[in-house]
Amino acid sequence: MGMLLTKLLLPTLSSLALLPTVSVAAKRRFYMESMVYLFTMFFVALFHACHGPGLSLLCFVRHDTLEYFSVYGTALSMWVSLMALADFDEPKRSTLVMFGVLTLAVRIYHDRGGYGVYSGPIGTAVLIIAIKWLRQMKEKKGLYPDKTVYTQQVGPGLCFGALALMLRFFFEDWDYTYVHSCYHCALAMSFVLLLPKVNKKAGNGGPPAKLDCSTLCCACV
Repeated sequence: MGMLLTKLLLPTLSSLALLPTVSVAAKRRFYMESMVYLFTMFFVALFHACHGPGLSLLCFVRHDTLEYFSVYGTALSMWVSLMALADFDEPKRSTLVMFGVLTLAVRIYHDRGGYGVYSGPIGTAVLIIAIKWLRQMKEKKGLYPDKTVYTQQVGPGLCFGALALMLRFFFEDWDYTYVHSCYHCALAMSFVLLLPKVNKKAGNGGPPAKLDCSTLCCACV
């Protein structure tokens, strides 16, 4: 009985592997990415919990809605992770992120079961990154970015991402509980590896603005 209960709850518990990813992203000052990971973790965990014994009370949202947002959050997490890796300046960065937000919402609404849901945004993001980096290499006439980015971020991150997709679409028939749980862990590791060490676009914070009369007048205008 204990083994059966563990197998039923394991997909829900393994989705919490995204919790360290949320923490790492926030610590590196990728606050938007951290919020997306938290969103994904919540809906993925709730989606799997609704299939567990005695957890039906948690299903305050329809099953198809939970499925939609779990798939959407996962695809969006892939997109924002790769956009963070690309290291675009504003307003290109926010424009590309919003492009992914809008197109993924429409794409997943029509079809959320095929591997194209994930391969589409990944392929598009990799193409965008490749074009940007090749242009930088041409201007710099050398390797861009540093070699460590390829060896410590791009290579391991894409390997874990490829492993996650292989587990998700090709090996779940072996044993759904354990394979899908490993998929969650591999996906979370991929996000952590792809994120740069620090968000250079986050600024240095600085002192908070004072709320004086002139500031309030400008805000009202």
